[in-house]
Amino acid sequence: MPQEEDFTEALRSSLLTISPPDTPSLLRAGIRNGRRRRRRRAVALGVSGAAVLALVGLGAHVVPGLLSDGRATTATTPGTSAPTGPAATPKPTFTGALPADQALARLTALLPTGLTSSIPPGSGQSGQLWLDDGHGKSLLEVHVSRQTATTELRKHVFADVKPSPDGTLIQSRQSPEGHQTVNVLRPDGLYVTLMTWQSPTQNTPATRTTPILPLAHLRTMATSPKWQ
Repeated sequence: MPQEEDFTEALRSSLLTISPPDTPSLLRAGIRNGRRRRRRRAVALGVSGAAVLALVGLGAHVVPGLLSDGRATTATTPGTSAPTGPAATPKPTFTGALPADQALARLTALLPTGLTSSIPPGSGQSGQLWLDDGHGKSLLEVHVSRQTATTELRKHVFADVKPSPDGTLIQSRQSPEGHQTVNVLRPDGLYVTLMTWQSPTQNTPATRTTPILPLAHLRTMATSPKWQ
């Protein structure tokens, strides 16, 4: 037999002695390996997700410290909010001159107890009240407006007045006869004037020995936020 045929016969005999692979077993083993890999991957992802959630949870209750880049953290307490700024200034309720009837209504609400008030006959819309504490009538007059230009007022009425911390100007005086005047000018242009006389009218002799309202109380009334 030629040498090539001897080699071919020997190779065929060797192949016949090799058992064919167990295909079903190999398939089952592959499936089991695939399932194990999926379980391991799922476990790994679960651990990573839990770590992320834990960090997120800690972020809501973090104590003061440092972030990874060195910036300071700030503690946050549930149910609290950031501090707010100062209360907003009340919005103006009128422009120009406040009508006398409205001015008198606000003035009456500021009067102390123990006084009776009435509107003098024929006073019309002049913003006047009679006040009586049982020791003689006194005339009280009010004027309220919102000025768009205050240069002249500041120059003539409040020339020597030092403004209060919020910028309000207050000028008050009392004459030897007991006539009192309080002028108030707010930064927004609100201008309030209160005047009292020691008699029922402006041009008659005093019928009282003391003002019906102390000057300090008249200042308190003139600076009330009710005039806004």
